[in-house]
Amino acid sequence: MDFVDYYFDDIESFHAELGDLLEQPCESDELARQRTNQYVQFLVRFQKEFITTAEQMAQVAYKLIDSTFYLEHSTTILSHVLQGHALLCKFDQSHLLVSYGLLFYAGKEDPRWMQYVVSEAILRKQNRLFVKIINELSTLYPNRLVMSMALSLAFEMGKVATLKRLDLETITLERVTYLLDLVESSRTDADEQFHNDIIFLLLVFNEQFLMAEKRSNLVIKALTNRLHVSTTFGENLIFMLNRSDDPCVQLLLLKLLYTILNEPKLYEYFYTNDLYVLVDIILREVCDLGDDSDMLRDAYLRILKPLLLNTQLHDRPYKKNEIYQVLCSLITPHMDRKVDPNIKGLAVRILDEWWDKTCAQHVAPLLGVHVQNAVIHSGTGREHAAVAVASSSPTTSSNSSSLSTSPPLASSSSSSTTTANKNMTWAACS
Repeated sequence: MDFVDYYFDDIESFHAELGDLLEQPCESDELARQRTNQYVQFLVRFQKEFITTAEQMAQVAYKLIDSTFYLEHSTTILSHVLQGHALLCKFDQSHLLVSYGLLFYAGKEDPRWMQYVVSEAILRKQNRLFVKIINELSTLYPNRLVMSMALSLAFEMGKVATLKRLDLETITLERVTYLLDLVESSRTDADEQFHNDIIFLLLVFNEQFLMAEKRSNLVIKALTNRLHVSTTFGENLIFMLNRSDDPCVQLLLLKLLYTILNEPKLYEYFYTNDLYVLVDIILREVCDLGDDSDMLRDAYLRILKPLLLNTQLHDRPYKKNEIYQVLCSLITPHMDRKVDPNIKGLAVRILDEWWDKTCAQHVAPLLGVHVQNAVIHSGTGREHAAVAVASSSPTTSSNSSSLSTSPPLASSSSSSTTTANKNMTWAACS
């Protein structure tokens, strides 16, 4: 295609030409590769005029993804964008934006396509594309549009596949620290998407380190080296959890929060007011999540215990009665509500260690009856109510630990923390 002849007065005519290109007949893989080259080169040439935002990149990507051409030749197209463009391009940032953008939006549209991209990128037990992106991150800044696209692509790859040893070796303490520095430096930006993209990648780093049991978690190590420095990162973890409606992102956030809350050096990492917000989020989500979201409910409860026992909330309790009522509603639910036995076990153990020991009160003072003989009528929503109806009140109180039916929560040791985090099933992100 001779690009010299192309001039556009507006973005509409540019998109119209893209549509014409995609509608041309294509009857072989070789022609499909040629057409893919034409499309990529066309986008690269006019990137600075018509693709200057993530939204505009998404438009041209979905124009390809929604075309009959893509439907008929998707694997050939993705393989060629990867092998012929994304892996080869090093310095042309317009070219990087287009090739990374096309792969990112294809994988975001359907995780199976991202799995295909990862499989094509692996050579000799190394994900070449992931390694390339991590190696070049510092050279992409300050072009935030290109860097955000690279961060997003690496995030999506990390969600659908376990990184191998050679991939993990690319994630160094210096690179994690660099990303945390970028989060802090962008805290006053009106556009929060850039530092959100950085945090998403750090969430994947944490998850990958947790799955690689024999490797040090460099995200946690970097945070312990930066006490009172990475405050924006901590604030944003809770802020993002409060707003996210993506179960995968919620799980990744909860796993990192759990790991932080079980690391002794980070017990006071969060501001007290942020811990209050985290308690509010947990109460809301545990009450409002549907019966098909027990995995998320389990994850929220798992961070509640170290939150109450290890942080400032140990000495400055917040919403004690509300927490107590919600936990009791999980142990002895109303007859028409079913609660997973593992959820009940978690609630019992939290009550046993927190209410009985930390709050120095008997297990069921609010109910006025033994927990085993109470029926909790549970409300929903932010203001969760728990009302006890005694079937037969015992004259003496027994230890709540006798109610425990599921294995104990992990201790704060590194190996146990890793095991507990792995139990928060990764499959939700696939």
